[in-house]
Amino acid sequence: MGELDLFEFLHYYSNKILFVLLFVVIGFIGSYIFTFSTQVPIYESKTSLVLTKNDNNNATITQNDITLNKNLVPTYREIIKSRRILEQVIGNMNININYETLTKNVEVSSIENTELIVISVYDENNKLAKSIADEIATVFKKEIVDIYSIENISIIDEAQVSEKPYNVNVLKQFVIGAGLGFLISSLIVALFFYFDDTIKTEEDIEQKIGLPVLGSVPKYTKKKGGNK
Repeated sequence: MGELDLFEFLHYYSNKILFVLLFVVIGFIGSYIFTFSTQVPIYESKTSLVLTKNDNNNATITQNDITLNKNLVPTYREIIKSRRILEQVIGNMNININYETLTKNVEVSSIENTELIVISVYDENNKLAKSIADEIATVFKKEIVDIYSIENISIIDEAQVSEKPYNVNVLKQFVIGAGLGFLISSLIVALFFYFDDTIKTEEDIEQKIGLPVLGSVPKYTKKKGGNK
């Protein structure tokens, strides 16, 4: 086929609009089935900690204390996901889960330029996710005293039971499904158009035989009720 004629393509595309709409509907239905029948909802619960100075004899926090706490944040993040902490959580809660699985469901992050640590727990059971997050914070706060012989952990926010799964966005997934259907069908139509070598216009004839068209016969449409 020669150069792509945009207007000719649009005309061709408009004739295939039902084909495109069919794929859009299929994409929509596919996203619906995935969202409500296949996708497993996962819930997220978060608890936050802050490194501070718990010294009853001296309540003043110095710059050295702040610097020390900030330097401890990366280490504390690793300790939270250690076997020492998580296996104790598993034992305390008597839950049927091993360390390797639990550590994949726990995410520990810190807020830049602060002494805040956020523990996020993901699970199919929203109440269990909340309980695990709180238990991790409690165990960590206790164990850090034995590890460093200092009390510098305070729990800022306890975890909450999440009512909505964090990995399910119905509207977004419907739009993605319909969009993929539209994109795939449009690409198929474009390929059909590109490789379609049937003669549609006088220009196509001139391109194929290299000679000008001297005349053409218009298509005759019989009128209803007219004479033969």
